[in-house]
Amino acid sequence: MGKKSKLILTFILISFSILFSKEVYKASHRPRSGIAHGGIGSGYIELRKDGQFYNWSIFNNYPLGTGPIFEIPSLPRTKDDKSLLFFIVRYQVEGEEPQLKLLQLNKGYDEAGLEGIAYYYPWLEGIDQIEYEAKFPFTTMTFSDSEMPFEIDMRVHNPFIPFDVKNSSLPGVYFDFTVRNNSTKKVNVFLIASLRNLVGYDVSDKYFTADIIEKKNYKYFDMSVGGMDESYPSYGQMGIASLSGESTYYLGWEHKHPYYERLVVEDHFPNIDDTEGRNVIDKETGEKRGRYTTKWTKNQRHFSSIGITRELNCGDEFQHSFLFTWNFPNAYGAHQVQEGQKPIEWLQTEDYKIGMKKTKKTGNYYSNFFESSAEVADYMIDKKTELFDRTKQFFNDFYSSDLPEFALNQINSNLNTFISSSTLTKDKKFAIREGMAPNKSWGPNGTMDVSLYGSSMIISLFPDLQKSTMKQHKKVQTDKGEVAHGLGYDLDYLQSGTWGVYHRIDLPGNYIQQVMRDFYWTGDEYYLEEMYPSLKDAFNYVLQHRDEDQDMLPDMEGIMCSYDNFPMYGVASYIHTQWLCAAKMMMKAAEMMNDKEMAQKCAEVFDITKRKVENQLWNGEYYRLYNDQKGEHGVDNACLTDQIIGQWMAHQSGIGYILDKDKVHTAMENILKMSYEYDFGLRNCSWPEYPDLYPIHETDLWVDQANTCWTGVELGFASFLMYEDMYYEALDVVQTVNNRYRENGLYFNHQEFGGHYFRPMSAWGIINGVLGLAIQQDNYKFSPCLPEPKYTLFFTFNNGTALFKRYPGKIGINVRSGKMEMETITLDKKDMENIADIKLQDKNVKYTIQDLGDKVKVQFARKLNIDKDQQLLITGKKDK
Repeated sequence: MGKKSKLILTFILISFSILFSKEVYKASHRPRSGIAHGGIGSGYIELRKDGQFYNWSIFNNYPLGTGPIFEIPSLPRTKDDKSLLFFIVRYQVEGEEPQLKLLQLNKGYDEAGLEGIAYYYPWLEGIDQIEYEAKFPFTTMTFSDSEMPFEIDMRVHNPFIPFDVKNSSLPGVYFDFTVRNNSTKKVNVFLIASLRNLVGYDVSDKYFTADIIEKKNYKYFDMSVGGMDESYPSYGQMGIASLSGESTYYLGWEHKHPYYERLVVEDHFPNIDDTEGRNVIDKETGEKRGRYTTKWTKNQRHFSSIGITRELNCGDEFQHSFLFTWNFPNAYGAHQVQEGQKPIEWLQTEDYKIGMKKTKKTGNYYSNFFESSAEVADYMIDKKTELFDRTKQFFNDFYSSDLPEFALNQINSNLNTFISSSTLTKDKKFAIREGMAPNKSWGPNGTMDVSLYGSSMIISLFPDLQKSTMKQHKKVQTDKGEVAHGLGYDLDYLQSGTWGVYHRIDLPGNYIQQVMRDFYWTGDEYYLEEMYPSLKDAFNYVLQHRDEDQDMLPDMEGIMCSYDNFPMYGVASYIHTQWLCAAKMMMKAAEMMNDKEMAQKCAEVFDITKRKVENQLWNGEYYRLYNDQKGEHGVDNACLTDQIIGQWMAHQSGIGYILDKDKVHTAMENILKMSYEYDFGLRNCSWPEYPDLYPIHETDLWVDQANTCWTGVELGFASFLMYEDMYYEALDVVQTVNNRYRENGLYFNHQEFGGHYFRPMSAWGIINGVLGLAIQQDNYKFSPCLPEPKYTLFFTFNNGTALFKRYPGKIGINVRSGKMEMETITLDKKDMENIADIKLQDKNVKYTIQDLGDKVKVQFARKLNIDKDQQLLITGKKDK
């Protein structure tokens, strides 16, 4: 067959395949969420499965901060906001022409700082395929292409080390690459990282600056601007380090001429800084300004690139790392302007639209350690191995648990909220924003009722940060004891956030339960001493101002709790099981503070509340929504999933059953029966009158909260099920949540009141629930529900991490980080009824045993100190 015939046949085959082929686009292909890479309170960039970076929040910008919304001014019709950080590989196979690949999937016309690459720069193409895996804090991608004779792996990560706030709040992200030559020929590879200078993105009156820092083991380009007010939120520095002294660079390009054209013919950069070419200098005054005239005002662009060149023989590979760091020290606080209040001082023009006014410079926590992005880079490069090893140890230990992987993945995904939604000021004030969207903040910081769920993750991993949030709530508590719904952007101020919040009657109970759980977990007596007066004020506020009928229960009169379109009246299960738990905890707190009068009052409140809850709410199957015996609303037999949430908090705090144990278990079973459907979810509430239909609510209720599946409630309830020894039922709920969010492409962005919602951080309760874990001042209780004879379960304690290991006839506790202090350990008799000996690192320890019925409590002769990498081994007696 001749050449012409071959061409005709090829054309026919291609035409035929196009005519009869179809492309399949799946929901799972949508890049709707990804891991937020950055530090706690330092801002982040979100990497999604298409290889692009979204939701840049490193500039103190709204909605995570109070600076202007991050929008890049550009010429009409251009959409180059995705060309902010990107990687390109230039390669040349021996004997062939060089080619370039953009390491992301093509999504638009404007990519890699170019407009219409298919026309303007056909030498550059997006990659064919990305294999993607994300497990916080690691995103891993494998880039491959039918034209490219090698594969590229990229691992993206930021340090995340429980109990180490400094190193978990670093403003930087690592990019570790591995390039493997799969061809039979030698390949020259030039791997390039490019970053757009975004300093002062909201300011036009500026000029760009760039600098190169050369060290023995890395080169770092540092970008900033001059000529702008250096107190602006968007002022700072940003840059990329290439971790090799052989790296080459090109600073200050803006256009394809000559930057991209040189890439066609050169396999390295000329080590130049063309930044001055991007600026305009007034000939008379010498004053520098950004590259703008009337034409260019909307299109200020300044890129820098750095890379490494390597030659690979057949089968060879090389590793190389980049590091992106930033420093934007001017974080400002603001608090919500109340309706009708005239704003006095504005941070910027947009403040009026978002309803905030300026307070003061609060700063970022990382500013205590670094004065520039270059200093951040130097530290993170010097500590790279240590930070990676410590992060990876936590990650590996977490995944060593014998929980199913889908459950571990679901818990892991909610660690993302630590980065996506956190505020951490220079003086270490911390809070999580209730909800976040790319262009809007939803709700306040540290929202008290939502924190009741989500804070279980914070106290378990960063206790100091959780205590910080509660201390800020103490500061904004009113003189008569009212507890604020939430905190403002400046955590010294309260923020309303939602209508009707000032009279929410669950807030005092929320506050007491969290502070006391935090005290039990940490054993911090100074914390209890500091917080006790505010706990007492909150408790007395309810009795003095919210209990008109003087029955020692808070009055429930309509919509006035976290379920803010659920009217409840009289004795309400959601409210009064929390009040019951709060009374029990307050009694314990008063006893510790030697406040006998308060302890007696709390005991009386507890007894009265328990009697009313059991007598008026129990309907034989579950605790009904409410019973308004003294009013006109009668009885509502709705089955609320959160009906006995106070018992969940009691389990976490180790204070035992505050309700009848058998009734609790029966209620849990019936909640599942009435409200849970596999592959749909666990609804918030069901009514027995509507067994097959969902009730239609009144039109003036702003959202249907009954039929909604709040993942924070679902995951918290799953952990509650585990405390109740309902292991498989709990896993069903978790798997349904897991599947739902996988299928919707929102795995790292749980929705409720906005995205990245705070409440689903309750997922950490599953770690504690499967162990039946409760800690009270170095007294440990374990009641695992995993029905296996041998397993490993990961957990944390007040300053470290550990593994609980069950072997036939033995239980081991291996400390992986920190130091565990233990006075007692309580175990189920089914796990360890007859103890033969207890050893710490092969040395016998002295102990006594107390029989508690279905449990056994071991009291050590003196407090044990179990250091990192040490094991406590409890061995049972063998049956004769």
